[in-house]
Amino acid sequence: MNLRILLSFLLFATGAGAEVTSFPVLPSTTDPAIKTFDYAHWIYVNRDIMVEHKAGLAPDRHELYLFLPGTHEKGKPRGAGSQGPGAFCSLAADLGYHVISLTYPDDIPASICRNDRDPKAFEDFRLAIIQGGHSKHISISRTESVENRLAKLLLHLQDIRPKEAWGQFLNADDSVKWERLAVGGQSQGGGHAVLIGIKHRVARVICTGAPKDYDQRLDRPAAFYGETSATPKNCFFAFNHRQDWAGGTSPPQLLQNLQALELDAYGSPADVDAEVSPYHHSRILITGYPVVTLSGPQSEGSLTAHFSMLSPKNAERWKPVWTYLLTEPAP
Repeated sequence: MNLRILLSFLLFATGAGAEVTSFPVLPSTTDPAIKTFDYAHWIYVNRDIMVEHKAGLAPDRHELYLFLPGTHEKGKPRGAGSQGPGAFCSLAADLGYHVISLTYPDDIPASICRNDRDPKAFEDFRLAIIQGGHSKHISISRTESVENRLAKLLLHLQDIRPKEAWGQFLNADDSVKWERLAVGGQSQGGGHAVLIGIKHRVARVICTGAPKDYDQRLDRPAAFYGETSATPKNCFFAFNHRQDWAGGTSPPQLLQNLQALELDAYGSPADVDAEVSPYHHSRILITGYPVVTLSGPQSEGSLTAHFSMLSPKNAERWKPVWTYLLTEPAP
């Protein structure tokens, strides 16, 4: 059975699930002009909430949670695996979100910019991926960009699953209705989520293992963190591990990034290993679980720390934290 037939079968088989339905959609199915990174997007929806409106469940939030994975996550199943966000995305669906884990060009890490002389290097790199365009380190066509992939996927979902109302996340011109989106991501994806929140008014931003854009040459956070933000800063949330050195950015440097975003204005960092929800309403959450052994930035221990905040192995432990990140009131 070839991949397209398999995906069609999975889509049909899961279409009327009683709880969270998850299924893959190839990017090229939504836009034949997409030729690269043609690995499945993953979709999550609780039809009992969105279609049946059953009593006793979370209400339909009329918000889309867009998850952007990290570097080299292409082709990995979004609903499974030791590092996949499937458990987090399923919880978001149970909390009343429409949910998409989006595949995009993710083979070059943003850390390629960390020793660049241009203070806009990080921003230009990310905008090329988000909107399509060119920077010193990457060139992405508009067709292959995050924005086009998302818009074409929403049009496709509205066409094949109209009862779930995916079209509510598009404007009349079929552009993304950003104010209806909560945008999140892991690692590189978390950095994209932060920049999207700065450039567009979104409902909230959630980043894990991020944001890591730290200018090592100038020894300071990336310049774009200080830009005027379209999204209020108290709509930004970060959840990180205190032993995460992945990407060459140290935990203290990551904290400086969050301070450059002014998230410390909403309370000191909350240690979720010692506090309970709502974590004194902080926007900066930290953990030391699991305790790891470090032997370098890309060591097994550091990478375990880097992915621990979304690991499905920790799903029960993190459920109160994830619920807080997805539902804590934000203006």
